[in-house]
Amino acid sequence: MSSESHNPKINVSDLLLYIKCPRRVYFVSRGFELYPEINAARLERMLMKELSLTYPETMKTCSLNADNLSKELEVSLSQTCLDLPIMFPGELEGVGREIFDEAEARARAKISEITANLLRAVEEYGKEPVLEALTPVKTEPFLSSEKLNLKGIPSKLVCFEGAQVPSLLKPGNCPEQGVWASDRVHAAALVLLLEAEMGKEVPFAFVEYVSFGLLRKVIIRSSDRREVLQICRRVEKIKAGLMPEKKEEKLCKECSFSEKCTSEPSLMSKFF
Repeated sequence: MSSESHNPKINVSDLLLYIKCPRRVYFVSRGFELYPEINAARLERMLMKELSLTYPETMKTCSLNADNLSKELEVSLSQTCLDLPIMFPGELEGVGREIFDEAEARARAKISEITANLLRAVEEYGKEPVLEALTPVKTEPFLSSEKLNLKGIPSKLVCFEGAQVPSLLKPGNCPEQGVWASDRVHAAALVLLLEAEMGKEVPFAFVEYVSFGLLRKVIIRSSDRREVLQICRRVEKIKAGLMPEKKEEKLCKECSFSEKCTSEPSLMSKFF
C-alpha cells in the first residue's frame, strides 16, 4: 500500500468551502481555481493578516498610548507591503502598482480602530494576558489526523493560561459579539486536529479579527465537534464524485464557478 493512502484527503479549507457552497468543494477538488486573480480587496486581507503578526512585538516595544502604537503600526504596515511580494511571489506576480496602492490605503485606514481596540483590551485584561493570547509559539504548523481523515494549518498556536490552543487570523468583518458560525466550525476543526496531535483535550480556541484588533475566545462545544464530523463525511462524498444539488444564492453571480455550475439534481442532494 502506498504512503499516499495514509494521508488525509480532507483539508480544513474544504469544510469552509462546503459551508459557503457544497459545489465549491466539487470544483476545487477537481483542479478549478477558486480565486482566478488578485484584486485590491484580497490583497488587503493578505496585508492585514501579515500585519497582525507584528502586533505582539509592536506592543512589547512601544509605549502603549494611542499615538505611539498607531505610529508603530504604520511603520509595520509599510514594511509588510515591502515583504509581501517576497513571501508570496507566485500569487503576486504581475499584480500592478495601482492594486498594491489601493490595498495599502485600505489597510492603513483601519489602523486607528485597531489601535483603539488593542489598547482597550490591555486596559480591560492587562498587558501580559493580551500579549500571551496574541503571541505565537508556532506559526502555521501543519496538523494531521488519519483517524479524522483531516488535515489543516492554523494561523498560529498560542500558549494561554498554560494551554496550547489554535488561533485563527480572520481579515474580514467582525460580528458585534462572539464569532461567525463558519469561524466557529473552523476553530472546532483545528481544535480536533490539535487534540489528535497532542493527545489531550483542547477546550477553546481564539479567533482574531485582525482588521479590527479584536480577539475572541471560542469555547468548543460537543455540538461544534459533531458539526465538524458531519461536514467531513459530506465532503468525503463530494470529493469521491458526488455533485451536490445547486442552490441559488445571492452571491452565485459573483462566483468564479458560475459558468461551470449546472443544476442537474443529484440523488443524494437531500444530504447536502
